[in-house]
Amino acid sequence: MNPLKKIGLIFVIVFIAILDIFVYWNNHLYYRARQEPNGEKRIKLLERSISFCPLNDLVFYELGKSYLDSGVTALSDSTSALSFVEKSVLNLRQSIRINPASPYSHIYLAQALGQLDILAPGKAAGPIEEYKKAADLAGEDGQIHRQVARFFLSRWPRLSPEDQEFTLDIMRKIAAKRAPDEISQLLNIWELNSGDYAIMEKVLPSDPQVFRQYARFLGEKSLSLGERQKFLAQAEALEFQRARRDFRSGELELFNFRVQAAYGHFQSVLNRLQSIQFYQNLLGQDLINSGDYLSLVRSTWLNLAKCRAEERAGLAEIEGYLLKFLALEDRPKEVSDLEAYLRRRGFLSQEPGRRFDDPSRLAFELWLGYKQTKYRDIIKLGGEIEDSFVVVPQKGKGDFVRILQLIGDSYQKIDFLYDGGDIYRKALAVDPTNLETLLRLRQNYERLGEEEQRQEIDRAIEKITSPPEISPGNSWIDKGKTFAQKLILEGNRIDLDLHFAGRNESVQPLISVFFNGQVVLEGYLEQNIVSLRIETKAGHNMLQVLSVNRPVILTKIAYRDGLEADNPQMLRSQN
Repeated sequence: MNPLKKIGLIFVIVFIAILDIFVYWNNHLYYRARQEPNGEKRIKLLERSISFCPLNDLVFYELGKSYLDSGVTALSDSTSALSFVEKSVLNLRQSIRINPASPYSHIYLAQALGQLDILAPGKAAGPIEEYKKAADLAGEDGQIHRQVARFFLSRWPRLSPEDQEFTLDIMRKIAAKRAPDEISQLLNIWELNSGDYAIMEKVLPSDPQVFRQYARFLGEKSLSLGERQKFLAQAEALEFQRARRDFRSGELELFNFRVQAAYGHFQSVLNRLQSIQFYQNLLGQDLINSGDYLSLVRSTWLNLAKCRAEERAGLAEIEGYLLKFLALEDRPKEVSDLEAYLRRRGFLSQEPGRRFDDPSRLAFELWLGYKQTKYRDIIKLGGEIEDSFVVVPQKGKGDFVRILQLIGDSYQKIDFLYDGGDIYRKALAVDPTNLETLLRLRQNYERLGEEEQRQEIDRAIEKITSPPEISPGNSWIDKGKTFAQKLILEGNRIDLDLHFAGRNESVQPLISVFFNGQVVLEGYLEQNIVSLRIETKAGHNMLQVLSVNRPVILTKIAYRDGLEADNPQMLRSQN
């Protein structure tokens, strides 16, 4: 090899070795500096690192951050603080010269410029452009998006329309992820820096879970009750729309004999419908048509039964679904079609049953007949029962009582009141504590004008139904928790009083009251007694009290028959 080429090669090797050494020390000092808790020592290590290699943007970035931290710490000494912040700006600018695509260098430069403008007004260009560059380069980095949103929201009234729209776009990016933690942080930033409800209305995606999280946030922070209820109502409307889409998908799957997939869709429909508590009623809106809602619930129960029927389940396994359907279906034609379907599929014999050894099936068939107004056919069966010796097994007692109730109801429908009363008394002899039988018999006595017998039934009903005053033992309801109380009632309108322990607080408790799954009242406690009038159903009812923003103590539940006079309003709204 030529001696000159050999010498040149040696120089290249030596140069590369020296360069590697300098790069090594540059990185070594950089990583040492990152682990150094002392600000002054960290700055010295970073400056030494630069002396080995002035082309590492990360070193200038860390040095700019360190000077900014020192400047914030030294704010009591404006001269020192200004010097630190100026050095921070210089180093962060150098980091950007080396690597213009670093969003973190831009975000810290924006913060440093903002601090410099405070310490020396007019000395630095505004940080807005740097925040925008950081946001544009951030991609999906939520941390940078949140910092940018915080800055712009804190200056919202002073922003140009273009910058306001830019801020909304950044917030939409955060909200679009639909991650509860991300949404929670966004809501806190919004509340601390703006609190303008119109902003969130433009930002939040149309998602029922996001709307519910926002509504929960408003309630917990004791913010606008009107906004909270509006978004809860909108969340339920979206849930209803999704339930309808799920239902159509379920019908398609069932049509194509993909039974398990269809069942999953219909179960999803039911879950969505059961989550709807009708907040629209508090606002006087009609986002969900009540007729459409009931129709969808009814059809869903029927299709769940059909899915199980396709899987060759027995009548006992689908009867629960069918009874739910029949409880909502009063059109004889639809019930007749169901009966024909069940007979065609072999769930029922081709002729109506007359066998008393299967009271469950007989009760179900009579229910089908009653829904089709076949009262005289049912009465005829009642005569056969009276002429027969029927031994009722203990496990079939409930079904036999139901049979007698349907026979008695059929007598009532054609105004054979005395015969109806006789049947109800037979049902009562089988189960003396059956509330439905007692209520039927009381109505029978009322129509016959037999006051003494009616009063006797009233006394029997009082022993079964919930007492007019219930003490839940000073139940403490934590924030975000729900108290539940089962009430056995006669099915009439009642005036319900909820008594709470008096508490002196700067922020009044916000409570929501639900009855049988629907919201009936929501507001801030101004007095210790909340009064409301509600419609009940015969038998089991469920009362729930949710404490939204702070704990409350429920001391007593009292109810009485509803009166004509309106009750005083005990809750207030806050908008």
